[in-house]
Amino acid sequence: MVKKARVTIKDVAKKANVTPQTVSRAFRNTRDISEKTKNRILKIAAELGYVKNSSATSLRCGTSRLIAVIYDNHINLYFSIMLELVQSSLRAQGYSTLTLSNPDKRLTKEAYLFALSHGVGGIFSFLEPEEGVGELIDRYRVPVLLFGRRTALKNVDYIYSNDCEGGRLAARKFIESGCKRVGYIAESMSITCVYDRYSGFETELKEKGLAPAFVVDTGAIDLENKVLAIYRDCPPPDGIFCFNDMLAFDVLCVLDQNGLPPTKIIGYDNLQHEIRLPRRLTTVGTDKAAMVEKATAMLVQRLQNADGEYMAKEEGVFLVDGTTT
Repeated sequence: MVKKARVTIKDVAKKANVTPQTVSRAFRNTRDISEKTKNRILKIAAELGYVKNSSATSLRCGTSRLIAVIYDNHINLYFSIMLELVQSSLRAQGYSTLTLSNPDKRLTKEAYLFALSHGVGGIFSFLEPEEGVGELIDRYRVPVLLFGRRTALKNVDYIYSNDCEGGRLAARKFIESGCKRVGYIAESMSITCVYDRYSGFETELKEKGLAPAFVVDTGAIDLENKVLAIYRDCPPPDGIFCFNDMLAFDVLCVLDQNGLPPTKIIGYDNLQHEIRLPRRLTTVGTDKAAMVEKATAMLVQRLQNADGEYMAKEEGVFLVDGTTT
């Protein structure tokens, strides 16, 4: 099949017997063109199948309304939910999105430059930027909004949930449920939200005279073997706090498939608010939609005022009772 050439403004102008500048004014709905001429041009454009080239417009204006959204895990349903919310919010503000999956747990310099190579005007990142990214932001003036995590970089706006309080809520729930031997399973503790959730969890337990019985850093290690190792200890755990809901469901599967003793499980993210799941998890949640609206507003504000004071916002969390505690 022969690829059909894209219709350009010049093609529309030739068909309408006007200048390309007149066609451009019709598309932009400026006041210096009659309603009759504008409507005739728009009708011809539609007949020819003209599609606006946003990238070309951005280059002419010296700005880009394309935002890169960077995350690290295709499998985690949390990102499916959040990507939909982010895209919808940015679209309503006149921006389009480019989603990029990065296998690293950080927003690396390479990932930042890769996003820039696509002509983006800003980056909405679920990954903490490594230190060198700050230098690139100063050099290229393409801002980064960090979502759900903290950063020490002074030129990055960020918004995050109160993960320390989330950890405390999980600990309180276990204590109220009579648990005595509880632990934490998560990804790398070098990630701020992973550490903060554990920090709050540990602090609340110690204040109540307990301590985490174990901390499991899953990393690249097989989760099933890690969980089975916990149950080889005596006594077995009676409560497990998981870094996120997906990990909590993984742990529940391991317990069920291996016939292990019933254990109370608490997750994080409240995925069941947006997705119907067969088992209602006890979990820590945030108002995702409200948080995304605030985040996109912060990014748009930065795009409009590159030299404004940098922002950091903390959002509240709440416990959602389920059948797993």
